[in-house]
Amino acid sequence: MGYFAIALGAVLGALLRHAMFNFIKIDSFPYHTIVVNIIGCFLIGIFAQYCIMKGNVPLSVKLFFITGFLGSFTTFSAFAMDTGFLVSKGEFLKTFLYIGSSVFLGLASYFAATYLIRSLLK
Repeated sequence: MGYFAIALGAVLGALLRHAMFNFIKIDSFPYHTIVVNIIGCFLIGIFAQYCIMKGNVPLSVKLFFITGFLGSFTTFSAFAMDTGFLVSKGEFLKTFLYIGSSVFLGLASYFAATYLIRSLLK
């Protein structure tokens, strides 16, 4: 059951990621990866905090959502690749902005999500 949950989540996450890439078409800066990673950080923040607070979430659901769906939706391998492309083109200011905004906004999104779910589940 675990492998099926992961596989199903991965297919859905990858399809959504592809849709986001097609929706956000700006070639000079990897906005699509930033958006996907921030959304993914927010979603994992909500789900992880929910699991911690509720404690009775089935393993298959966790595997589906975290390992499968979010694992294929948000990949920092894409982050590394986009960073490498910016560096190889000599776009050092864009590289700095990309790394900084991805890390800062991703963490901010995660903490906002945990605060939100704690507030809602009190």
